[in-house]
Amino acid sequence: MDVVRIHRLELDCIVGIRPQEREHRQRVRLDIALHADLSPAGRQGRISLTADYDRVAHEVAALLGFRHYHLIEMAAEEVAAMLLGIHASVERVDVRIEKPGALEGRARAASVEVRRARRDFPVSLVSAPHGQNSVLLETREATLELVRIESQRSASTDAAFPARCLWWVVQGEVESDGGRLEPELPGGVIQTFSDAPTRLRNPGPETACLFRCSKRTQ
Repeated sequence: MDVVRIHRLELDCIVGIRPQEREHRQRVRLDIALHADLSPAGRQGRISLTADYDRVAHEVAALLGFRHYHLIEMAAEEVAAMLLGIHASVERVDVRIEKPGALEGRARAASVEVRRARRDFPVSLVSAPHGQNSVLLETREATLELVRIESQRSASTDAAFPARCLWWVVQGEVESDGGRLEPELPGGVIQTFSDAPTRLRNPGPETACLFRCSKRTQ
């Protein structure tokens, strides 16, 4: 199978179990491989037919920047589930996360690598007044979902959605109290909702899809 690779993506995030790691962001490096059939993109020259590595890098940065992980194992698992959930053409992902400062003075780095296929993340479908939620992964610390809002329907964060969530538009049109959200990264579409109720509405003719990560713990 063909592969799109991102080599040594560098990000700062909260990851670790020691007190200083819980308080200060540290540098991590990621290698990501997205396995998919790239022949349609190679023949038609359309970015929509492949895994856009620029968008993938922004998605991974958004997730790791929002979450506070205890283990890089959980970070790798969530990254894999998120990428397989959002990018329908991708059949398998390999995620390697390296902590350069984990064994300072004793080793160059410590790392974890996972390989996950679509079958490793069976999706749970949940009906809702606004449409449907697809639960991609539930961990002890967070829930990752795709939220689908049908045309001309609305959802409110004080009822349908919990607070302390990270969102961005995957496809379609979505309006919030602060204005319209566009399906582009970066550019302000990543939203962290506080305890204040926020209303989301789909004004378009087709079902809109958003990615959501809900944190349970700090």
